[in-house]
Amino acid sequence: MAGKLTLSVSQLNEYIRRMLQLDPMLHGVELKGEISNLKFHQTGTIFFTLKDELSSIACVMYASYAAKLQAAPFEGMRAVVSGSVGFYTKGGQLQFYANNLRAEGVGVLYERLMALKAKLAGEGLFAQERKRALPAFPDTIGVVTSPTGAVIHDIMNVSLRRNPDARILLCPVRVQGIGAADEVVQAIELLEKMDSVSVIIVARGGGSMEDLWTFNEEAVVRAVAACSKPVVSAVGHETDVTLCDLAADLRAPTPSAAAECVVPLKSEILSRLSEMRSAIAGAVLWQIERKQTAMDMLSARLSLCHPQRRLQEEARQLAQKREALVRCMEKHMESARRLLEQRRRELEMLSPYRVLARGYAIVTKEGMPVLAASQLAAGDSVVLRFADGIARAQIEETENKEG
Repeated sequence: MAGKLTLSVSQLNEYIRRMLQLDPMLHGVELKGEISNLKFHQTGTIFFTLKDELSSIACVMYASYAAKLQAAPFEGMRAVVSGSVGFYTKGGQLQFYANNLRAEGVGVLYERLMALKAKLAGEGLFAQERKRALPAFPDTIGVVTSPTGAVIHDIMNVSLRRNPDARILLCPVRVQGIGAADEVVQAIELLEKMDSVSVIIVARGGGSMEDLWTFNEEAVVRAVAACSKPVVSAVGHETDVTLCDLAADLRAPTPSAAAECVVPLKSEILSRLSEMRSAIAGAVLWQIERKQTAMDMLSARLSLCHPQRRLQEEARQLAQKREALVRCMEKHMESARRLLEQRRRELEMLSPYRVLARGYAIVTKEGMPVLAASQLAAGDSVVLRFADGIARAQIEETENKEG
C-alpha cells in the first residue's frame, strides 16, 4: 500500500485550479441559465449565480468585460454566458469566469420591455396631454449623446446649416453599456438646471435592441418624463421605438430630424421677427391712438370740471348778479331821487320861507316862533327873518286886536 499524500489546503486548491485550467473542455464554454443573486461591485465587476432547474454555479465578470456589454443584466434574466470554468483557490470555490453575456433570445428583453412599458403607461408617463410644444426661438439646445460618432456631427451640421447662430451644448455620455443609463439621467438633470438651455435632445445612432437598451431603462424614461424642459428623443432609426421616445415631448426618427425640428431656419426667424415687429408697431400705434382719444375725453371732462373753470363761471355769475344789483339799486335810487325831488318841491310849497319871498317875515323869540301878538310884551327882543336875511328888534308896544 502506497504512502498517503499529505497536502495543505492551498496546495490542493492550486492543484484543482491547474487541472481545470488544463482541461480544454472547460474553455470557451457557453452556459444557459437564469441569473440570480446579481451584484454590481463598485470596481465594475459583476457577481451573479447562473442556475437551471437542477443546478447553479457562481459566476464573475470582471470590469474590463462588463464595460463592453450592450445592456446591463437584470435579476431573473435568462441568458447565455460565455467564458471558462475556473477555481477560486482562496475560497476553494468553483466559478465560471464570464467574458460575455447576452439575453437568451430577443423574447427575454422584449418581455421585460413590454412589462415596463405597461407599468409606466399606467402611471401616465406616455400620455399625450403631457406633451409640450417646442420653443419657437430656442436659446441654447442641450444635446445628450456620445461625443464621438456621427450623431453629434449630424446634429451640429444640420443645426448650423439652418441657423449659423444656433447654440449647441453637448453633454457627453456613454449611450450603451453598464452605467450608461446613470450618465444619461445625470446629463438630463444637469441641462435641466441650466437657465440658458431651452430644449434638450437625447440621441444615439441605430442598433439592436440590446444596443438601444439604455434608453429603455426605467431611470432614463422617468428622467425624460420628469424634465421641466421639452425633450426631443432621437434614438436609433425610424423603425426603432424606445420607451424614451414614448416619454419625450417629441420623437424624431433620426438625430438629423431632431435638429430640423428644434432649430428654426434663420430666414424664417427674420421673417417672423419682421412680422412681429410690424404687429407690435401696429398694436402700439393703436394703443397710442386709443389712449390719446381717452386722454382727450378726460381732458374735456377735466376742463368742464376744473376748479378754475368753475371759479370763472362763478365769477361770471357774480358779475351778472352785481350788474343786476347795480341796475336795481340805480333804479331804486332814481325812483327815490324823483320821489325826494317831489317831496322837496312839496315841502318848498309848504315851507314858510317860501312866503317870505312875497314880503312876509317870521318872528321868533328866543328861537321859538311867535304865532300871536299876545306872546310878546314891551321890551322883548325878537328876530325877524326875511327872505334875504334877518333883523333884530325890540318890542316897544303890543296891541291886542280883541281889545
